[in-house]
Amino acid sequence: MKTVTNYPYVLVHGMLGYGSDENMNKIAPYWGMLSGSLQQYLTDQGFEVYTPSVGKYSSAWDRACELYAQLVGGTVDYGVAHSKKYGHKRFGRTFSKPIFEGWGPDKKVNLVGHSFGGATIRLLATLLANGSEPEKAATPENELSDLFKGGKEDWVFSITAVASVHEGTTLLYSARHTMNVLDMVTYGLAAAGGNNWFGRLYNGNMDQWDLSKMPISIKKMQKVKDSHDNVWYDLTMQGAKEVNETIECLPNVYYFSWPCCKTSQLFFSSKPKHTPRLTMSPVFQAFSRSIGKYSVNDVDDYPIDEHWLANDGVVPTISETAPFNEPHMDLYDLKGKEPKKGMWYVYDVFPCDHLGIIGGFLLPTSASKLQPWYRNHFRMINQLKK
Repeated sequence: MKTVTNYPYVLVHGMLGYGSDENMNKIAPYWGMLSGSLQQYLTDQGFEVYTPSVGKYSSAWDRACELYAQLVGGTVDYGVAHSKKYGHKRFGRTFSKPIFEGWGPDKKVNLVGHSFGGATIRLLATLLANGSEPEKAATPENELSDLFKGGKEDWVFSITAVASVHEGTTLLYSARHTMNVLDMVTYGLAAAGGNNWFGRLYNGNMDQWDLSKMPISIKKMQKVKDSHDNVWYDLTMQGAKEVNETIECLPNVYYFSWPCCKTSQLFFSSKPKHTPRLTMSPVFQAFSRSIGKYSVNDVDDYPIDEHWLANDGVVPTISETAPFNEPHMDLYDLKGKEPKKGMWYVYDVFPCDHLGIIGGFLLPTSASKLQPWYRNHFRMINQLKK
């Protein structure tokens, strides 16, 4: 097939996820899960594909900084202003070499993010283009990370958000007591994953917080939770709103969104109420029911109505469609015309739960269905105008 571009694809995992450099990926690759490695399949199809690891429970900002360091090689710099504001270390892991050589205007990157990976790649693209004024003000010029200088608006070719949490998830409100427990459990996992067998299998990659230094400290874990510089806060409606205020839809980037839904309106209910379909993973069904009946916000003043009930087991479908404050349209409405830069193009809703779109968990999506979705989308991107 004739192509216009052949830029690398970098697939960024969501919360709790992992990349190809972790042993967990050998057991069940994050991208492909029980359907078979998508990275290997797409590589065999002729695409250049990478799947890095970023902080499993870190904020969108911290993850964007970590992703940048892996793309260029070097030490993660979270920024003077940011690290001082939230009380963690300025520097993180060091990467001896970039994920691939030659990244820049002549060799752009296609960023693909699943779940919270969507916010990660959107923020990275914005920082590349615009830099960070707070970091510029707080840091001497010769010490400022190139990420915060901006001027790299031509380094990203496309962004694809796969079941991404653009506007937060009502699950953190509808099941907030359960989520508060899981919040601390995840920091416990990060603390346990130090230089030991568990860390080599499944590392939280939250070095900026020193969580993995023994003995495990509840005080340190609580500090991360209270800081709001973490994935749990960024996934709330308020947190997502604050993240979105720092992101813009760039005029030189192609944007695509893959929303998912695995629920339906309860037939016998006299009021709007969504319940999971039988083929939704059992892991998500209780969460799905919780989201499916939460149409009135009793936590804060963020407007929520029955449009937030349809979901993929973890995230309301409306939140996965596109950022509310950015231009978007249905891909179907193009009717054969070529997509333009600076606009979100939203695919028809995929009939998958939150993990089904990347291969499934317990109830895997078949490879014959899953793999062509990615192959055809990547082929379309490779035919877009530079």
